[in-house]
Parts: sequence; structure tokens; C-alpha cells
Amino acid sequence: MSQSRTANLVYRWFSIQWKVAKATPLLGHSQSRSNKNTGFTLIEVLVAMIVAAVFVSMTMQAIVTSAAFRVVATQYDEAVSWIQEDLETVVNQAAQYEITTQPYSSRCLAALSSDGLAAGFLNDNITGLGGTSTTIGPRALGGKNYTLTRTANYANSSDPYRLLNVTYQVTEQGESKPIATVNTEVIPHAVFKCP
Repeated sequence: MSQSRTANLVYRWFSIQWKVAKATPLLGHSQSRSNKNTGFTLIEVLVAMIVAAVFVSMTMQAIVTSAAFRVVATQYDEAVSWIQEDLETVVNQAAQYEITTQPYSSRCLAALSSDGLAAGFLNDNITGLGGTSTTIGPRALGGKNYTLTRTANYANSSDPYRLLNVTYQVTEQGESKPIATVNTEVIPHAVFKCP
């Protein structure tokens, strides 16, 4: 009897196990989502990895782009500072040009713009600019060498007798496109003594 009892118990155990196995859904089956002990499917893991890779690559691209813009902005700031340095020198020269001539400069009475104070300041090699165009440099800005070109002209100004147009351009050596351009006007202070 004990053998039949043991066989009966084994039979019952197997039948319970069979019922449990039949009732338990397969991994990945739609009913398996309700079971809290199930994991992710291979497809879900792959999709998550692709989404993460796309997010990381877009973030890295944004970081690289912002670094490039930061370098360009730094170069531009340094170029503008260089222009301001030279412009201050030009303004100081303009402040001193023929200011001590008593009672006023003979250029105040010029009949032609080429004889006016602006032209005199532009072409004077000693106390003026000494010509229409000057190139300064090279100077390293952000790890690259740049040149500063100053171009002055009185003929195109609103008052060619007294006002000098000055254009600055900072250009990388070997390139033609400037990274910074400034247009301004300079007036010799001797103009204020003219009648």
C-alpha cells in the first residue's frame, strides 16, 4: 500500500505541476505583462539602447557646436578689442593734428577736399595716418594668426573737408573673409578751431 500511496502522491504532484505549467503564460506572451517577476524582451532592450544612443549622440553634437561657437565668439571679441586699440591711437593722433596752429589751420579754408583737414590728416606721414591703407599684424587670436587692415577715406564721407571714414577689417592670414569689420568716422580736432 505504501507504494501505491507513493505513486498516487507522485501522480498528484506531476498533475499539479502540469496544470501550473499550462496556466503560466510564456515569456513575451501578452499575459506575461501582468506578472511582476517578468523582465524585458530583447526587442525592448534593443529599442532602449537605440534611443539612448541617439540621445547621447545629439547631446555630444550640441556640446561640440557650442564649443565651436564659443571659439568664434572669443576670436571676434579679441578682434574687436584689437580694432578698438588702433582706433584709440587714431583718435589720439586726430586730437593732436594741427591743434596748436594759431589762430587756426590754413586747411580750414581749403577750396578742394584734397586740401582739407581730413585729407591732410590722412596723408601726413609724421603726425597723421600716413596713407589710405595700413596693415597691422599678424596677431594670434584664438590660436590662429590674423591681420588688421585699416582703410581711411575722406572723399566718401559726409563732409570730405573735415571728416575721415575709417574701415577696419580683421582677417585670418591666407583667408579673404574678415571675422570682424568696423566702420567709423574720425574728425581732426583742429576742425573745431576753424572759423
